Amino acid sequence: MHPFRDGQTFAGDIALAVSRSVDLAKLRATVLEGVARAVSDRRISQAHRIHLGGSGDSLFAALGAVHALRRWTGMAVEARPALDLSRYSAPLFDGRDLVVAISNSGNSSRARETVRLAKDRHAPTIGVTGSLSGAVSREADYVIHRPVEEQIGLAPHYEGCLVNLSEYLALLYALYSLGLALGVERGRITEALRRAQLESVERAIEAQGAIAARIESAAAALAEALGDIDTIWAIGSGPSQGTARYSAAKFHEQMPINGIGQDLEEWAHLEYFLTLEWGPRSVVLVVAPQGNCRDRAWEIVQGIEAAGGRAVVVHNGSQGASPPAFSRFDLEFEIEEWLSPLIYHLPAQLLVLHMAARAGIRHIPLRRRDGGWLIAQGIVRDRAAGLG
Repeated sequence: MHPFRDGQTFAGDIALAVSRSVDLAKLRATVLEGVARAVSDRRISQAHRIHLGGSGDSLFAALGAVHALRRWTGMAVEARPALDLSRYSAPLFDGRDLVVAISNSGNSSRARETVRLAKDRHAPTIGVTGSLSGAVSREADYVIHRPVEEQIGLAPHYEGCLVNLSEYLALLYALYSLGLALGVERGRITEALRRAQLESVERAIEAQGAIAARIESAAAALAEALGDIDTIWAIGSGPSQGTARYSAAKFHEQMPINGIGQDLEEWAHLEYFLTLEWGPRSVVLVVAPQGNCRDRAWEIVQGIEAAGGRAVVVHNGSQGASPPAFSRFDLEFEIEEWLSPLIYHLPAQLLVLHMAARAGIRHIPLRRRDGGWLIAQGIVRDRAAGLG
């Protein structure tokens, strides 16, 4: 018997997963303790630049948070894939660089390498991780631990993907907390603003189930309407570029179909040509929170529909109606653009769950057959010398 049921709904399990895996009081206390310890080091609070590095969901959280960190800290902040950061940026680091290596497992070979090569260049390091026993925690100068419970008592054939969702939220919480604390320490923002922003973050985490319940019928209907597609794009700009890439990843991790995350403007310059040829096969999830790029997102939605493609809009309808689109997810939740990655990922996860149930997939996310050695056991360099 297939573990998914016909007509099954998932919003309730999303609510349960977040409430069971994320103890907000514990998350707040643990993260803020690690943040305070790190920020008390003047090498960190007075750094000139912040480099965020990770792979997969860790990278997507960094891409989602980087714009908020720039505004709160007044620092130059970049988010890059961990391999690029370690092999190409690390040789240029010095004591003015703060390096933040992000790894849910704490054992990613690339995150470990980022820490080692940064320390070789005398740059202070912070590990943001879900494990206190992993290599990143052992080797980084400071650790920001984001606790998430992994055994939450939900259906085993998809419990893992809901835990992954909670881990993503907890990573964002940790990164936002670091940026806010640095902003206060550097005199860029007030303590009152820091507290208000963290309250907004926590409200968004608590609202996951309620938002999912509002949009689930749209997700179920869209899964049926899309049929057996083999490719879906997710596009966004600014903080939403991280959201788009995270959303796209859910399709190839869990279905699997081709999930392609792309910058909003780059999609218009490149993949739009496919829409002219593919027509309805061009399915594009447009992540469009209220903010600096909403107007451009609406233009691209109009272009997709005019070319015969199918645009799926993720937005908050109270902040202005979208142009005509094949489908839309109105989240009905007010949030600043800089914090929007906390909730704008939900439509993709719900859509994947309904598509997986419809397709008869028995277990999501897909299980690795190689023990994950490519992630945890790859070559790790110790010295930046020779990398150029």
